[in-house]
Amino acid sequence: MKRHRFPWVFCLAATLLLLSAVAGQWWQHQPAGEVGVAVLTVIASHCPAAVERQSGRIRGADSARALDRWGFARMTELVRRDGRDRCRRQD
Repeated sequence: MKRHRFPWVFCLAATLLLLSAVAGQWWQHQPAGEVGVAVLTVIASHCPAAVERQSGRIRGADSARALDRWGFARMTELVRRDGRDRCRRQD
C-alpha cells in the first residue's frame, strides 16, 4: 500500500492549533492591564461572587476565570430557578 502525504490544510491547522496553545499559555501569565482590570470591575459590580479576592498582581487568566464564573452563575440561575442568588458573595 502506498503511503500518502496529508493535505497541506491539515498541516496548517495542526500548526495553528499548536501555536494558539503556546500563545494562550503565555498570555494567561501576563499582567491584565487596564482592560483586564476594567473587566473585573464590571463583573464585580454585577456578580461579586464571580471575582476572587486578589493579592498581588492581576493576570489575564483572572479576568477570564471571572467571566467564566459570571456566565456559569447566570446560566445556572436560568436553568435551576430555585430562588438562590448565585452572584451574592457567601462570606
